[in-house]
Amino acid sequence: MRRRTLRSLFLALLVAAAALLLGLTGTTLRTGWIAPFDWLLPGTAAIMLMRLLVWHSKGVYRWRFVPWVWALVTLPAGAFCLLAGIGRPWMAVALLAAGLGLAALASGWALRLVSPMRWLALAALLGVAALAPLLAAAWQGVDRPAVVKPIIGVMAGVPVQGVPLGAVQGVAAPEAIGLRSPLWHGLEARFRPRALDTLDAASLEELTALLLVQPRRLLPVELVALDGWVRGGGRLVVLADPLLHWPDPRPLGHPARAPLTSLLDPLLTHWGLRLEPAEAGDSPERRRLASGGMVQLSGASRFVAERSGGCALHDGGLIARCRVGQGTALLVADADWANDPLWTMNPDDPADRAAWTSDAVDLLDGWLRGTPPRLMASGTWLADRDALLRALRVSLALLCGLGLPGWLVGAYPTQSMANSETEKDQKRNKSTTKWDLR
Repeated sequence: MRRRTLRSLFLALLVAAAALLLGLTGTTLRTGWIAPFDWLLPGTAAIMLMRLLVWHSKGVYRWRFVPWVWALVTLPAGAFCLLAGIGRPWMAVALLAAGLGLAALASGWALRLVSPMRWLALAALLGVAALAPLLAAAWQGVDRPAVVKPIIGVMAGVPVQGVPLGAVQGVAAPEAIGLRSPLWHGLEARFRPRALDTLDAASLEELTALLLVQPRRLLPVELVALDGWVRGGGRLVVLADPLLHWPDPRPLGHPARAPLTSLLDPLLTHWGLRLEPAEAGDSPERRRLASGGMVQLSGASRFVAERSGGCALHDGGLIARCRVGQGTALLVADADWANDPLWTMNPDDPADRAAWTSDAVDLLDGWLRGTPPRLMASGTWLADRDALLRALRVSLALLCGLGLPGWLVGAYPTQSMANSETEKDQKRNKSTTKWDLR
């Protein structure tokens, strides 16, 4: 009896560990997004198996082991979600704990049914656990269309739509008119973007906001028009990169190619800013912003305030917020983070949040609207590789610690059961014993 019980407990620990590791394969290892609901399906399956292996066996384990089995699956996964990310998704972890608690109770009810209803009920429970994260994502909303889409202007030296994008992709100009990059699709879901070739009073008149992404060198008359538009109440977002890594197969000297470094120094100087050169290195850098968003930078630098005035630096100088007259300007010392390989793994479907690797589109949306970015609250971003390994070690140690009470019960069954319960069992056995006097 003791050996069989200990073997079942050992298998239960293996099942719980497998559920913990399977939860990582949802989005954590693929995109870096820690979604606690990724552990709902493997956790539910683990609870079912442990019910069969341990407390639904022929031993004495019944409902008294439900809290232990729930903790064995839930607490390590919750600890990982809270320790490995840049934030603490308490609400999502609480919902995961509640869902696994319902799974523990429902699986116990299902196993009391007669076959084949028992297996049908268990299969239905697994189906609910698989569909729940999808329903939660649908309820949260993936690029919900706005009732009113503001008009924004976009001047980009990098290829984001139309003929410039077609030139990069090798598409003829007549066929490239309708091409859209993932970034442009993301903007179209929230705004009515207009591609601008020049800046003047007429082109800026109807705009709610203006986005400049590593633009060409602006003419003096364009700089004057831009400064006047911002001072009159316009909202400007500038991505100024000191060392652009945006892929472009055209030669460096091609007139339509985006400038390798930002050419907005006259405008920055006028507003009291200076963009420092980028540090060497091409590898992307994941950085958490003060707003809570995550971006993947490449060749980023920082702004320096040349004089005290209306510009405030944030995130170590990566972002500068300037008050210019009645308007505002937000400047970011990098542009590569808006390139689709650094924020989505599915460029064919930019609205697929499960493939996002950063908050690039949500951040742009908030900055262009002048509101705090609306970030996803169903999880958090993985901090880094060290945080992943550290959280995984803590979760596995917690799992082993939770397995200790079950091991003690299996190793010392008589000491783990109260004497009163033993006396009740003896009396019940005597009362149900049938004497054969023949």
